[in-house]
Amino acid sequence: MVLLRPLDPDRDAQDYYEWNLDPEMHVWTGNAPFDSVDAAREELVRFAQMQDVTMWAIEDRQTHRMVGRFFVCIENRDGRLIAGEGNRIARACWRKGHNREARRLIFDYVFNALGADAIESECWTANVNSRLSLLAHGFRLVGESTEYNSNHQQPMPKSHFLLERGDWKRR
Repeated sequence: MVLLRPLDPDRDAQDYYEWNLDPEMHVWTGNAPFDSVDAAREELVRFAQMQDVTMWAIEDRQTHRMVGRFFVCIENRDGRLIAGEGNRIARACWRKGHNREARRLIFDYVFNALGADAIESECWTANVNSRLSLLAHGFRLVGESTEYNSNHQQPMPKSHFLLERGDWKRR
């Protein structure tokens, strides 16, 4: 269903621009649609140049179009390798398995190739779809905090999740 590959700002800019025009993509992210394809390309260039973050384009195998992006960053915390993760999937691909397959591939890489002990993620508590997705992928809720949400212009609860290597391997 999906192919993970390095970001290619020139190749991906048009697709990235188009699916980011959808206002639903920005309800929980704190940003807005791009003003132009060039602005989308500039963001992809910035992502591709990040040193401590690995980012992939999620390409639909049938259409060969970029339908999402996924990032992972890993750090050593007191002798444990902890990966942070985040993604965006075009709304046209919501609940169609693209995110599930991308996560499966990336988590396999994070645990087996990078040797991470755990993966952490977070989302706004009111973002029910993200919460359910994280729980469906084996994450467990480990805490909540209150943070300012710039899109909603108010402090809001944020949920923090953790997926341990052992829990992933048992799935």
